[in-house]
Amino acid sequence: MKIFLSYASQDREQAKSIYLPLRDQGHKVFFDRADLPPGEEYHNRIREAVERSHLFLILISAHAIDDGSYTLTELAIAEKAGIRLLPVMLSKPDVARLPASIKGVTFFESDGNLPGAVAAEVHRIEGDLWRQRRKYVMTALAVVAAVSVAVFYAMEMRSRTETAGNDGAPAVLIPAGAFVMGDDEESPRREIFIDAFYMDKYEITVARYAKFLEATGNVRPPEEWDTVDAKRDAELPVVGVDWRDASNYCLWAGKRLPTEAEWEKAARGADERKYPWGNDAPTPEYARFGKPYQNPVYKDGVAGVGTHPKGKSSFGVYDLSGNVWEWVADWYAEGFPRGDVRNPKGAESGTGRVMRGGGWYDPPARLTTTKRMHANPLNRADDIGFRCARDHK
Repeated sequence: MKIFLSYASQDREQAKSIYLPLRDQGHKVFFDRADLPPGEEYHNRIREAVERSHLFLILISAHAIDDGSYTLTELAIAEKAGIRLLPVMLSKPDVARLPASIKGVTFFESDGNLPGAVAAEVHRIEGDLWRQRRKYVMTALAVVAAVSVAVFYAMEMRSRTETAGNDGAPAVLIPAGAFVMGDDEESPRREIFIDAFYMDKYEITVARYAKFLEATGNVRPPEEWDTVDAKRDAELPVVGVDWRDASNYCLWAGKRLPTEAEWEKAARGADERKYPWGNDAPTPEYARFGKPYQNPVYKDGVAGVGTHPKGKSSFGVYDLSGNVWEWVADWYAEGFPRGDVRNPKGAESGTGRVMRGGGWYDPPARLTTTKRMHANPLNRADDIGFRCARDHK
């Protein structure tokens, strides 16, 4: 997405801190005006850059709205061109002095990590714009083609853009970019860069795992499989699989297990949220947790995948907290190499594999996006499942 970043010269350092994560996400950001030639050509180039942008991101401070500030000129160009506005509050100036166009839209503020929060908001806006463009395309197709052809085309396009493997499981594209991993309790807090990848939208279900067992023919069924009702339990997450079972399924489906860093980015987003849905304490609306462990897993234990929409992450991934613990690719280690900050894959060996996310009978403390657990790779339990990932090519 093309973004014009407008700011007062006094706010350059804060602007740069916002520019860098946006650039890392793959956006084309017009940021530095210092190298433009002076005079009329300067103004023409600014106008051209604003008019070509999809989003006009303006940093609001007392300096930005001073009389004669060039940010006001840029804002007028964006307003005339009909460019979408995102005002970001660096400080709270006198509201009466704000331009009318700014007063008419929602301000964006953050009490925490402003660059990360802005990057997450821009990602959300990009999704909105993509959905709008897709809607316009589908409308045009409906005009020039029969309704049945248009519907078929829409279904085909949906299949191509929202699946990432041979098992047909819906997947979500997690964009490239940096995020803060760890919280200095479960693991050291550090900035990690992750390349773009696909993550399964839901945990692998009983129905999908049944197809895997049927196709392979020689795989040992999971624990509790004899209690499964194929029709009734089809959309429940499969449990009782060990790490090797999970890895083999993902390979069979043309995918792989996510790394621990990928899993945490999909759950935590760019704003260091405590839970996938934000920082509100867990409730039954957000996740499946706190059930009596004596309950039969496929009757009164796990919940159907996707049945907690309020608990999805900022990227749209469901059930990353609660329901089942999820195997990830990494060996467990307590220490982390300081320089391993781009697509880390964990220790080269160990005695336990990492699990993330918490399960259906865990307390709220185990549902955080940073909570780490580990188990012997051969361990099978009625609260352990998985989902798959795939590189974005």
